[in-house]
Amino acid sequence: MDEILEALRHTADGVYIIDEEQRIAFWNNAAEQMLGYSANEVVGELCWEILGGQVDGNCPLCRRDCVPFAAAVQGELVPNFDIHVRTKDDQRHWLNVSIIALPSGEEEGLLGVIHLFRDIEARKQAEDFALEVAAQARQLGLQQASLTQSAALDGESEPEIKELTPREFQVLELLGVGADTPTIAEELYITESTVRNHVQRVLHKLHVHSRLEAVAAAREYGLIE
Repeated sequence: MDEILEALRHTADGVYIIDEEQRIAFWNNAAEQMLGYSANEVVGELCWEILGGQVDGNCPLCRRDCVPFAAAVQGELVPNFDIHVRTKDDQRHWLNVSIIALPSGEEEGLLGVIHLFRDIEARKQAEDFALEVAAQARQLGLQQASLTQSAALDGESEPEIKELTPREFQVLELLGVGADTPTIAEELYITESTVRNHVQRVLHKLHVHSRLEAVAAAREYGLIE
């Protein structure tokens, strides 16, 4: 056990171990760096009172006999999961956690449950941004559809969408996943100036004024998913 603790003490992942009462029995240096608590502050404390972990939607996960702990105690495999925890300075921070149960070696009993975690705050922020962009795109699509319906009611026809070239379709699809000009240029092996030219032609053919509007219109017309 001492060899295991020594290895965990120096791993780059944050690590804490809880006993069968869910009290913290071990806390490594990486855990202190990520969350701000020293080992002296948390060892002996109930894990859920320190971390206050939540999952998406602000639903509490950390509590007595939480699902991951209960599964580990039963000897079940616990998939890694994302959790929003509280740091010492009372900020919320996203972690990805893996769990390993340490049996006592006897017929019954648990030596502890190891929690290894790593920082995923940047990834979660990127996901949130992508969701926000998608929401804006859907809203723009609804606005575009509303304008089209209004125009039809006024006796006007919907603007004709000119056919896109295969390369313009590629550019449009990459815009749809949030790629910027340098990324599109690298993906398609063309210059950034050429990318901008393709984008302008796409905007003109879709009768829109921005890249975000182009993505919304393309989704509305079924050009991209």
